[in-house]
Amino acid sequence: MREQPRYNEMSLTEILAEIPRLSFAERQELVRRATEVEDQDLTSGERAILDERLVDFRQEPNAGIPAEQLKDEVLRRLRPQ
Repeated sequence: MREQPRYNEMSLTEILAEIPRLSFAERQELVRRATEVEDQDLTSGERAILDERLVDFRQEPNAGIPAEQLKDEVLRRLRPQ
């Protein structure tokens, strides 16, 4: 059985407050690990959100931005100022 992560040690607010204090390498690691999180079954609410966004995309496929552009923007925001 897979061990459940313990989230009660830091609140989300506390975690988010710590991100700017991380080094560039630590923030890169955070992003890498966040994108590698093991896939889990979606809740019905999460599935509904994705279905809604897919409908929006099919109606206006050029309304979004390319994945590479999104990645570049995220990495730019994570760079030290």
